[in-house]
Amino acid sequence: MKPIVRVTRGAVDESWHAGAIAIANAEGEIVAHYGDLDFFTFARSSCKPIQAIPVVESGALEAFGLGESHLALMCASHSSEPMHVEKASEILRSIGLGPEHLVCGVHVPHSREAYEEMVRRGEALSAIHNNCSGKHAGMLAYCRATGADPSTYAEIDHPLQQAILRTLSELAGVPREDIRIGVDGCGVPVHAMPLRAWARAFASFIGDGAPHAAAMQRILAAMGRHPELVGGSRDRFDTDLMRATNGRIVAKGGAEGFLAVIDTGLRLAMVIKVLDGNARAIPPVALKALTDLGAISAAERDLLQAYVEPAVLNTQGREVGRIIAEFSLSRP
Repeated sequence: MKPIVRVTRGAVDESWHAGAIAIANAEGEIVAHYGDLDFFTFARSSCKPIQAIPVVESGALEAFGLGESHLALMCASHSSEPMHVEKASEILRSIGLGPEHLVCGVHVPHSREAYEEMVRRGEALSAIHNNCSGKHAGMLAYCRATGADPSTYAEIDHPLQQAILRTLSELAGVPREDIRIGVDGCGVPVHAMPLRAWARAFASFIGDGAPHAAAMQRILAAMGRHPELVGGSRDRFDTDLMRATNGRIVAKGGAEGFLAVIDTGLRLAMVIKVLDGNARAIPPVALKALTDLGAISAAERDLLQAYVEPAVLNTQGREVGRIIAEFSLSRP
């Protein structure tokens, strides 16, 4: 366990987070890392761009007149703002299904403003407000396009989930039987592999002649051009990173302190895992690593300044400490 972030309070280092980073080139070779490359972990929602590949390849977008913005939402962990709810609703309407067909469950929106507005309107929460509703709507679109049973799309033996598992195995270079399966927070299968394998999988998005290349290029373009649909309009690091770099860097956060980053300029992919699952460590770690790699300009870093050493605030809104990334990447 190697410390990757320290959290200060006044002049005292109060807390530390351990973590690991793996960075791969377009050929899937590890070119830099920090910590344990073989740490076995779920990518959680960072895997959504990979889960979307079979949906794209099914022809569902063309079959139902869905566009790039809908594809971006299929890769999202959104804040449940009106734009997100409407896009998810559009997908469902286009395939003739409704929120009752989503098995992702219900939770309070990430956006406090969106939730307070719902309360003022007396609007009830439903699965359409789940941050994963876009992914689930996309999975239902796959079922409609292929004739698969939409009522069991979350089961591991469903054709879609098997297609996702095959795709992930191909991209990561890991046999299917070595990928461990769990159940994600939204009810669908979630996959665990070594961190180095996750770096290879995301590096496939920029690899020459990689399997599924056409679908992956569409997914990168959709996310890069619609970052606010992938996260939200404010206070979402993956969205803000994509905005600051005009989509040159595509990012997707996942629960329990995971982040996947694809730099289409340098043709590198980076995955980060904070071992205790605390997401507050992710932005400063990601920005330090990207800075050390020469992946972001000074102007882009300035746009992301609030994330470089995030402030620790007390209940008065007073800054009482900082979250500071401190590590050095190892390079073969």
